Amino acid sequence: PFAWLAGEAGTVRTLRRHLVEERGIDKRRIDFTGYWRARLSQDDAPTEADLAEARERVEDAARARRD
Repeated sequence: PFAWLAGEAGTVRTLRRHLVEERGIDKRRIDFTGYWRARLSQDDAPTEADLAEARERVEDAARARRD
């Protein structure tokens, strides 16, 4: 399977983790984008969750290059 997720950043992050951890879908088979953050504007500083998502994306890209 392949999943494409887009929407509020926290919801997208939760859905992706569900697909990977509970449904067993390979991370490389999920494309995801958090377009906005609830109760925050684009001028707000990144949250810890935003930074964690960015690190995860970098790790996934590096892993994909190695595979």
